[in-house]
Amino acid sequence: MVSRFATALIAVCSIVAAGCSSDAPTHGSSTKKPVVKEADGAAPTGTDAGGACDDNALASSTVPCNPTGNPCNINSGYPGDEYCIPPPPAGKGIQIHFGPKSYTDPAEIAKYIMNPGEEFNAYGIANIDALDDHYYNYTQIRMRPGSHHLINTLVTGDDLTEGYVPDGVGCPGTPVGGFPGTQNLIRNMPPNGVEAPENVGLGSKLPGNAKLCLNHHAYNLNGDKPILREVWINVWFVDEADVTQKTSSVTIFAGPWTGIPPHTSTVLKANTTVNGDGRIINMFGHRHVATDRFAVWKNDELVYDSWNWQESVAYDYDSMTQNPALDPDKKTDGATSGILPVTTGDKINIECDVNNQTDNTLYFKNELYTGEMCILFGSSVGVGIQGGNFPGGGVPPGAE
Repeated sequence: MVSRFATALIAVCSIVAAGCSSDAPTHGSSTKKPVVKEADGAAPTGTDAGGACDDNALASSTVPCNPTGNPCNINSGYPGDEYCIPPPPAGKGIQIHFGPKSYTDPAEIAKYIMNPGEEFNAYGIANIDALDDHYYNYTQIRMRPGSHHLINTLVTGDDLTEGYVPDGVGCPGTPVGGFPGTQNLIRNMPPNGVEAPENVGLGSKLPGNAKLCLNHHAYNLNGDKPILREVWINVWFVDEADVTQKTSSVTIFAGPWTGIPPHTSTVLKANTTVNGDGRIINMFGHRHVATDRFAVWKNDELVYDSWNWQESVAYDYDSMTQNPALDPDKKTDGATSGILPVTTGDKINIECDVNNQTDNTLYFKNELYTGEMCILFGSSVGVGIQGGNFPGGGVPPGAE
């Protein structure tokens, strides 16, 4: 489990990035007002130009603006139709869909159904309707409730069949690049497709004839009815001539590399030293049920604080975004706002406060209740930031 998942983590430049290819574009500069990101369970506050609630204006959220809506008019009969998003207009982009091709075909439904008490951390292949190379800088991701995370990799190869691959098998095909993922049911990168002025020129290349390999972790542990595993991703195209900046990844591992015994608490820690000058664009902490808090410091300054494992928040750091204020005493999600510069010698420190209330020893594995992870993901400009406290000073098995 460690080897296969660690390999996937390294292959994806960032679960939250707008892409991490060295070939990269964006929309023009913006006059849009700052976006306030939502804490888990909060009512969305993103608005359109007329002041109406707008899912696309949110950086991330747990619930859509209209919880009883049906924007795609699909009427599947399963929870979560309100999370579907219509595709971009013809010629403006494409939609990547992973889920049933028909909601009235029992054979199709059976491929994606998740019964009460089930949890799946599975890989799958989604077709991409792009025969030629394209460049993009705006992605919108929507997942049905029950989704924990989505880690994506672009792959090529013959005989890559759409749908989930057999259990125990990782991404088939040949990896050719990273692709945006999320741990939020609603994620827009950037909100409304409008970049902060300093981010104009960022983006990624979508190779022609590639397919998307998804690592989709989903669960139905608290419900009493079947639910569907389904993902919609909109990819908005831009001209190659708009590519002016390159992005890099932020990835820091803190284990746990040894088991956390039942009914004990511990703090997992890791840090890395920045080797270059640049800025962090976004960050998000990946962890599971036992981790009460995921926090990040730049040197001695707290810059990211997440208190809800179920919807680990992703925060952007730019001149337009106003993040919720930090307030550790109240144990609320928050982050600093504005551009987050880094320079050679800066330390990026991460901590996960783990409280194992189970009867199981928790190891580094991708299971919500019987495993734990403490990994910082993000993206940056000017310098890549990677590290961790790996046993023996190496990297996780399979991550080379």
